[in-house]
Amino acid sequence: MDGIAFVTEAKKLPAYRFLPIIMLTTESRESRKREGQMAGAKAWVVKPFRPEQILHAVSKLIAP
Repeated sequence: MDGIAFVTEAKKLPAYRFLPIIMLTTESRESRKREGQMAGAKAWVVKPFRPEQILHAVSKLIAP
């Protein structure tokens, strides 16, 4: 199972339906990013990454 398949399956479960998911991946293609968004991922961070990138993604997801 790849990450997009995982997100798709996780979003089917009531407990995770509204859980924001950040994809941490080596994929940088826009087509894969769109697939991830369609599956339910709320943010997409490409490896290698800087810790600030993750912090920025999290802060955007938890901001009121």
